[in-house]
Amino acid sequence: MTSNFTDKDRENIAWKQYSDYKEGQSVNIPDKGTIGYVSKVVNNKETGEQSYIITDIRLPENPTQAQLESVKNVTVLYRGSTAPFSGDDWTTDWFKNDIPIAKQIVTNDFTGPTSQLKSAAETLNQQMGRYPNAYFDIYGHSLGSMNGQYALAESDFPERIRSAYLYQGPNIYGLLTKEQKLQADKLRDQVFNYVDFQDMIPIGYDLKGIGIIIPVNSKDDVGFTDRHMWGGYQYDKNGNLNVPEGKMIAIRTAQTKIFINDQLNTLNKLAAKLKASGGGLSSSEEIFLDSQRVLAIANGVYQLVEQAIQDLSKEYDSIIEEIGELWNKTLDTARNTGAHLNESEVIAALSAGGCTKQTLVTQPVNDLKDKLSEIKNIGADYVSLVDQIKAGVAEQLAADQDLARQVANI
Repeated sequence: MTSNFTDKDRENIAWKQYSDYKEGQSVNIPDKGTIGYVSKVVNNKETGEQSYIITDIRLPENPTQAQLESVKNVTVLYRGSTAPFSGDDWTTDWFKNDIPIAKQIVTNDFTGPTSQLKSAAETLNQQMGRYPNAYFDIYGHSLGSMNGQYALAESDFPERIRSAYLYQGPNIYGLLTKEQKLQADKLRDQVFNYVDFQDMIPIGYDLKGIGIIIPVNSKDDVGFTDRHMWGGYQYDKNGNLNVPEGKMIAIRTAQTKIFINDQLNTLNKLAAKLKASGGGLSSSEEIFLDSQRVLAIANGVYQLVEQAIQDLSKEYDSIIEEIGELWNKTLDTARNTGAHLNESEVIAALSAGGCTKQTLVTQPVNDLKDKLSEIKNIGADYVSLVDQIKAGVAEQLAADQDLARQVANI
């Protein structure tokens, strides 16, 4: 459900927390279409919590237990604070949650979670119990980010939290108990906590935080309200968010681990189903499962390699452009210094000092292109490996129709 989403797609999903949905409605984002269906609308007047529970299939009003167990993916959207004076619950958000939490963070005097944080954790635990076979993705912005941070730390089913994408929320790590901190730490590589530090709302990040803390390389000259609502975020044409290079590597690695684990969890379910249906695994079933596990890992590694190639291509293009600019600047400097020389004499003088277009431009550019070509060949090798494994799996399924039916129903 999440492996093919870009950074921009995930922001679009997070924005949906501010939509006005009713149960049963589909949730759609640009370019990807429907991501699921609203199965529950939470509007807790007492605590101020407003959340949406989105399932990968549309459920009837009174689903059977079998239908609940058939849900594989659930997305939880925790809504941020209602703007002051603009809704009937803004006083609950601000005076019972935002301000008390901010006071704890600023004074470093932590007295524990507010009622909304507790309510958000109860919502997550209830829904994880309701959908026992589903993996959960959590999204939250501002106060919704704090709700998400607390809910995952307090989850009764941490092994089924696939990922969390949190934006522009204060750091509530200090509010957690020792046990909650341990759980949050274990989930670190599944939690992506984005912060535009030019925004005044996300405070407390001078201390340890929840998840991978990702500082955003944001735009300047953005108004306060717009900045808080993702206004400073910058994306490239592929939907990748502009973040420090070191953080990008950490993000891609963590997301690859999530993708691989997701595939392996699906295979574990299939293995359990096959064992239950036949009392054990046949040799063909064992071969199939082993090959699929290898394929899951190979696919995950290839995704990481493919992204690295894209990043390196952008970097190489930038370096090549800089090399060309350096040569032009060198020529301009030489022309100004030797104003009495003609163009050929300027070139000759640079050459005498070892500065030629061949040494400064042509050769370095060719070297960079050769290195990038080598890296792309490695990527091509991975594609070939993955294609070979897929072909072998397809042949096995064609030969074993019963196995093919079992796979189709998982």
